[in-house]
Amino acid sequence: MTDGARGQAPQTRDPRLGVFANRVLVAIALLAGAVLVWRMHYVLLLLFAAILVAVILDAAADGLRRLLPVGRGLALALAGVLIAGMLGGIGVLFGQEIGSQLNELKDSLPIAWERFVDWVGRDRIDGMLDGMAPDGSTVRTLAQTVLGTVTTIISGLILAVLGGVYLAVSPGEYQRGLLKLLPVRARPSVEAATDETAKALRNWLIGQLAAMAMTGVVVFIGLSVIGVPSALALAIIAGLLEFVPLAGAILGAVPAVLLALTGGVEMFAWTVGFFVVWQQIEGNAIAPLVMRYAVSIPPAVTLFGLFLFGGLFGAIGVLLGGPLTVAAWVLVSKLWVERLEREA
Repeated sequence: MTDGARGQAPQTRDPRLGVFANRVLVAIALLAGAVLVWRMHYVLLLLFAAILVAVILDAAADGLRRLLPVGRGLALALAGVLIAGMLGGIGVLFGQEIGSQLNELKDSLPIAWERFVDWVGRDRIDGMLDGMAPDGSTVRTLAQTVLGTVTTIISGLILAVLGGVYLAVSPGEYQRGLLKLLPVRARPSVEAATDETAKALRNWLIGQLAAMAMTGVVVFIGLSVIGVPSALALAIIAGLLEFVPLAGAILGAVPAVLLALTGGVEMFAWTVGFFVVWQQIEGNAIAPLVMRYAVSIPPAVTLFGLFLFGGLFGAIGVLLGGPLTVAAWVLVSKLWVERLEREA
């Protein structure tokens, strides 16, 4: 061996290049995942809605199994039949009255809106609407957008119910399939986090359904006492919108307040006062109990969660903003915050 060959040092690979390459690959993978999620957000929202349906069916089945000595499959079937029967019974008992009141509401709200416009000032209302509407849009296009959104929500609800039934039949199988896509070392923590998320969603949904029922009953009684027309239809609208945290209570009051304008200043004042009092009770007593029963989330986080999901996904994001915020809060707490606390 020559002196030149003997003097050459073996070439070594700089480890910093490997670390940098790994970080670049991770960043590319995260960016690609974000783009994929954005492109498939409607499908993912439908999947999440199906999970919510499965959680409701699973909770109802567990309640039946505490009362009856039946297996899980039969309990799920009974839960589905009971829920469908309850909704059908409500439709049979109150369907005609609800339908007539909704028709009255459809005829009365345009009159109430015109009175509101005359009261506030048409120029001021037109200016506000022009500022809120996209460039080049008209009332016709806005109405078509609203109609398209309602159609999308209804079709998505049907798909979510069907998907939720399949998920509820064998949730463990789908969870195991999801875990197989992850590294082995990450599976225990992800499994614990998904179990905790499912528990939080179940508790939140139970509490929220109770709050919706309570809101519907209270609004019906209050509007009936005040004398607002179509009290039952307005109470159903307020109860359904209660599903949306924080914003739902305000949105549910808008039709009733507008319709109260047709009854004069006194009815309008009583209606506004009633909703102000009820929203204070709901916001300071009922909503904190619901969130404490499910998972303790600061109200500001819930509000910004609604803004975030609404801005990203539109009306469906607002509708699912509450449970999405609950799921995100639990997953981040279990997979990130608690891990940092353990490593500290």
